[in-house]
Amino acid sequence: MPAGLIPMFRLSLAALLVLTLSAAARDRNVDETALRFYAAQGQVKRVEAEGKRLAALHPGWTLPEDIWTARPGQADEKPLWALFSSDDIDGLKRAIAERRRAEPGWQPSDDLARKLRHKELRKAVLAKAGSAQWLSVAELAGDFGKGSDVDDVELAWAVAEGLARSDRQPEAFALYGAILTRRSDPRERSATIQKAIGLLPMVDVELLLAMGKTDAAGSPEFAALALDITRGRISAVLHDERKGGLDPAELAAFEAQARTSENANEAALVAWLALKQNRPGDALGWFKLAIARGGDAMVAHGLAHTLLRLGKRREAEEVAFAWREPLVNNAILFIDVLEGELTQPSPPAIEPERLARYARVTLDSRSGEGAQALGWYAYNACQFETALDWFQRASAWLPKEATIYGQALALQRLKRGKDLSELINRYDGLFPKVVALALPDQRNEIPGPCDPQPAARTASFDAGRSGLTAAIRIPQPAGTLASDASLAMKRAGFPAAVSPENPLRYPGASRSGDMLRPRAPEARPLVARRVGGVAPMPYEPLGFTLLPGWNGQTGPSDIATAERAPARGTLWAETAGQAQGTTRTSPAPERESSPADAAANRFRR
Repeated sequence: MPAGLIPMFRLSLAALLVLTLSAAARDRNVDETALRFYAAQGQVKRVEAEGKRLAALHPGWTLPEDIWTARPGQADEKPLWALFSSDDIDGLKRAIAERRRAEPGWQPSDDLARKLRHKELRKAVLAKAGSAQWLSVAELAGDFGKGSDVDDVELAWAVAEGLARSDRQPEAFALYGAILTRRSDPRERSATIQKAIGLLPMVDVELLLAMGKTDAAGSPEFAALALDITRGRISAVLHDERKGGLDPAELAAFEAQARTSENANEAALVAWLALKQNRPGDALGWFKLAIARGGDAMVAHGLAHTLLRLGKRREAEEVAFAWREPLVNNAILFIDVLEGELTQPSPPAIEPERLARYARVTLDSRSGEGAQALGWYAYNACQFETALDWFQRASAWLPKEATIYGQALALQRLKRGKDLSELINRYDGLFPKVVALALPDQRNEIPGPCDPQPAARTASFDAGRSGLTAAIRIPQPAGTLASDASLAMKRAGFPAAVSPENPLRYPGASRSGDMLRPRAPEARPLVARRVGGVAPMPYEPLGFTLLPGWNGQTGPSDIATAERAPARGTLWAETAGQAQGTTRTSPAPERESSPADAAANRFRR
């Protein structure tokens, strides 16, 4: 070949090589086949030259870290990379297995092995995330995020959500922080903050917001997310996760948006915040606006609480009744609102229609509180048969001292001494006030509402009492058990052995039916067993005592012990919470039924 043609030939060959390599780079990033071949041969200068050429063709490319440590045979991986690029993972695995059989000791390059693991992880994680299997996502994640894996931002988001929803918020927070550190795309960064608001405590979100940048004008990077951020902060205030309130200007901007938004949850969120901050007047307007825009039963629950806070009990009763079926909290609130009037010693006259619907809701919900309230109302109206019927149901649904005491008083008024003795003996050792009825002290008795009243009582009081007893008939529960209420006793008086059966829950032992017959009755003790946390029985000062308790306790608990707050998680604690009005007085519901979940459900974990 003439000497003059050699440069032209080399130039054409170089151009052809560049075009070929450029096409290969488009197909599979950078073709490092020649580079790795030279490295496997130990040709340092050729490796340096090829590295410079690749760097010139692909700005940002750097020499692989394993260029001198890769094992022989790793250079010729073009067919494997082709399978990888076509997402044929199963075919790639088969090809790797076949080559291992053909070339004992051969292993794929570290780059191919790492990218294969990443692609398999991505496929598995996104599939589990799509079906909301968050625990599986967290388990698959492993050490994800400690390297360059966060560059796959879609996979990183899925892993972070799986960690957050698996009670691993610190790891999720670290992963969101890694994304903000490594990624510069504004859309990816904003989406990362939005996802974090919905999954992390707001205190962690504030730390992520601090990682934002500012533009030349000094505006924060995430200014476009201002409403989302405010929504998350309001939710944090409602759940006592944020100390202090919100910036007035920030809250005003959110309120302006809530006034024009058709989303009822926006107005409801502002309403719950106002109620939380003891501004019931403001809360009332916002709750009404939310209801007008289609608010749900939880919004109505907040409206009823606001009306109670403003002293509008009748309006609150109507709201709770109207929304009782979609949300059980409203049915409970309806029972609680009227209970306060029904249980007064001198209750006001209540319309028969209101009493009838109260009785209906009580029976439908099997509410012990509602039944005992109707029992006391009937008792104070001198309708003792009706009172006994309601107290019996209250005792079956919620056997507490006030309920059993009311049942005992009704039996006493009806002169059913045998049944009264049965009831007193059944609760001996548990309810001192009930047992005290077996040891009456006439000097300390207070006249009841239906006893002959002292002369000091005014005519107006007597007129009101007669109107209540004569004009209003308290509804009776359907299916009253009359004959079964009297259980057989071995002897009358106190103490006496009693049957453990509850006639409103279990049929009598003498009845026929499909139930298994009980074992032969054993002799029942006449002396009750000590119960921890219960004050002394009224007969103990007279020298009588009880059997030791299950824990060996022989003496009664003092008043401080009896009034001590119950242990968390126990049935006693749950009952005490209901009696103290946890549901009826709390300005914001618990997390499970939080208004923030309804108003900003994507901002709560």
